[in-house]
Amino acid sequence: MNIHSSSIIDPGAELGAGVSVGPFSIIGPHVQIGQETVIGSHTLIEANTVIGEGCKIFHGASIGGEPQIMGFEDVSSSVEIGNGTVIREYATIHRSGYKDGVTRIGKNCLLMAYSHLGHDCEIGDQVVIVNGTGLSGHVIVENQAFISGLVGIHQFVRIGRNSMIGGMAGVNQDVLPFSMVEGTPARLLSINAVGLKRANFKPNVRAAIKKAFKIISQPDLNTSQSVEKIRSEFEMHEEINHLLDFIKNSTRGVTK
Repeated sequence: MNIHSSSIIDPGAELGAGVSVGPFSIIGPHVQIGQETVIGSHTLIEANTVIGEGCKIFHGASIGGEPQIMGFEDVSSSVEIGNGTVIREYATIHRSGYKDGVTRIGKNCLLMAYSHLGHDCEIGDQVVIVNGTGLSGHVIVENQAFISGLVGIHQFVRIGRNSMIGGMAGVNQDVLPFSMVEGTPARLLSINAVGLKRANFKPNVRAAIKKAFKIISQPDLNTSQSVEKIRSEFEMHEEINHLLDFIKNSTRGVTK
């Protein structure tokens, strides 16, 4: 363990083997940090935060602070961060606004500099969030989504798996799995063809997803009609089922 002499670590914090803490960092009570995680200089990790193994937290990051809610009454809540996640300079992650609630980030994610995760967000595995992007409270991001820089995402929006959001987008409706969107307000461009190929989706599955999106994009069909047409005409690959279930469970409508 390598703890700089200028850092302040609460006696109630638990640090695993091989943890490194840089100069002038502050680690609060009941924080748990997994083995081989590296904490940079001038970081603030507040009470009840749980950080996995092999993570990297860079200079100036602030994790576990109070949610930005008007009239918030202090409750015991937390942040959980999965193994192998990297959090770059001055990123901010706020704890849940509910008693015993959790703001959760999965494994092997990359949160770039100045990105912000609001209270009660749920981020899947292998998610990339680029510089200056802000996620409001209660946003859900599924596995392997890529969110470009300077994007603003509305409360309670869901971002589907293996999707990509273009830079400076304004997102106020759910982003479909496997899709690519951009603009303010965000609009559907196409499937995330390059992302799906890199994620080793089989050619027949990619073709089925592309065909499904052509139906979803038809101007003479509403979303319910598109879903019904896909269910009646398609082989139900797991990915197609996931897409249709995502649409079914949308409460804000989907980006089209």
